[in-house]
Amino acid sequence: MLISVFIPVILLLSRLDTAGQDTLLMVHPTADNIHLVDRLIGQGIFPLEGYHLLGVFHEDEAYDYGEAADYIRDHRLQYVSLKEVKGKLDPYHISVTNSCSDQFEELFAISRGALFFGGPDIPPVLYGEPLHLLTRVTDPFRHYFEVSFLYHLLGNDREPDRQPLLESRSTYLVSGICLGMQTMNVATGGTLVQDIPSEIYGIWTAEEVLSLPPHQVHSNYKGLLNYGCGEPTSYHFHPIRIKRGTFLDPGTLDGKEDPRVLSSHHQAIETLGTGWRIAALSVDGQVIEAIEHTKYPRVFGVQFHPEKPGLFDPSLLHLDSAGDSVSFEKSIRGTVSYDFHLEYWQTVAASLMRED
Repeated sequence: MLISVFIPVILLLSRLDTAGQDTLLMVHPTADNIHLVDRLIGQGIFPLEGYHLLGVFHEDEAYDYGEAADYIRDHRLQYVSLKEVKGKLDPYHISVTNSCSDQFEELFAISRGALFFGGPDIPPVLYGEPLHLLTRVTDPFRHYFEVSFLYHLLGNDREPDRQPLLESRSTYLVSGICLGMQTMNVATGGTLVQDIPSEIYGIWTAEEVLSLPPHQVHSNYKGLLNYGCGEPTSYHFHPIRIKRGTFLDPGTLDGKEDPRVLSSHHQAIETLGTGWRIAALSVDGQVIEAIEHTKYPRVFGVQFHPEKPGLFDPSLLHLDSAGDSVSFEKSIRGTVSYDFHLEYWQTVAASLMRED
C-alpha cells in the first residue's frame, strides 16, 4: 500500500505548509548538509530569499535523521523542514514504477528543484557491474532512493514508455555534487569507474598516488600515511578544464587559467547515461568533472565540492598532513578559482529564480 509523503513525521518541527512559497528539495538532509546550505544562504553566496528548504529521505536509510531535526530545532531554522518517504525499495525495482513513485510525483509537484549531495559509493549492482574490492557501500537504501527518484525525474532508455517528470516542466532544477552527479548518471543508465587510481592510472598504493602530478590526484591520500597525526582532510585542489558554452562557462574564462576545484572522490563517471554531455574534464582528460543535460537546461552536476564552508571562510583550517594545516579560502583567494566557486552558486540560484 502506498503511504503519502505528506503524512507528518515524528522528526518534524511542525507540519509542512508550502502553500504560496517556493520550495527547494534537499535530498539526504543530514545536519551537516543543512548546515552547509544554511551557511551559504546566510553569507549571501547562495541567494535564496523566500525559499522553503524541504529535506527528503527514505525510511530505511542508515543515517539518524533525528540529528537533522535537532539541528533544525536548535538553530531555529523555520524555513527548513523534513519529510520521510515510505515504501519498499530494492536494487531490482529502481528504474521502474515502484512503491515510491506516487510520492516522487508529489515532491516534484510542490517544488522547483532538488539538490543531491556527496557521500559514499553507489552499489555497483545498480549499474550492472560486480563489486570492486575498493568500493565501499555503507548506506544502500540511500542510493536506492536517490537513484530511483532521479530516474523518475530524468528517465532513461530502460523504460522508454515512461515519461520522466521533467517532460511536464523542463525548467525544474536538478543539481548534483560529487556522489550527486554520479547518481544522476547511474539513474539515467550510465556506469562508474569504481576506483580512479587502480582503474584509470593502474596504480594501487598511496605512495604511487602521491607521486602523481597534482592534476591527476582527486583526493587527499596523505591521511593513509600519517600514522598518529590525526586525520588529514580528504580534500585536494586540482584544476579542471571547462568546455566552452556549457553551464560552467559564464563567458569570462577565455584567456584565463583553468580554475582549481576542491576534490574528494575515488570514483568517477565511466559511460554517460541518457541525455548527458560533458561540461568539464580533468586537465589530462581522464576524469569527467561536470555534466549537463542536453534536453533539460537546468539539470547539471559537478564532481567537485563547491559547497564546503572553508572555501569562503579563511578562519576555517583543515589538517593537510601531520603538523600542517591549510586554509582552503586562502589557497584560492584573489584567483579565478575563487570567483569560479562564487559563480557556481549564482548559477544554481539563477536557475531557481528564473520563471521562463
